[in-house]
Amino acid sequence: MSGRGEPARAITSLLLVFLFAALLFATPFITWLGGLHQPWYFPYLIWGLVIALAALATPPNHDL
Repeated sequence: MSGRGEPARAITSLLLVFLFAALLFATPFITWLGGLHQPWYFPYLIWGLVIALAALATPPNHDL
């Protein structure tokens, strides 16, 4: 049984992931991260985190 709240909840979750990514990549926070001595793969870990959060926020499609 699917209610009307599920699409709105999915959109809200994806919007929160988008805002988290914008905060992470478009603010002075990225300058602070760039100043730290991180390994070469650190940016890939951050992008992986954003992608994983987006995948978790997206509801499964059972209509296939």
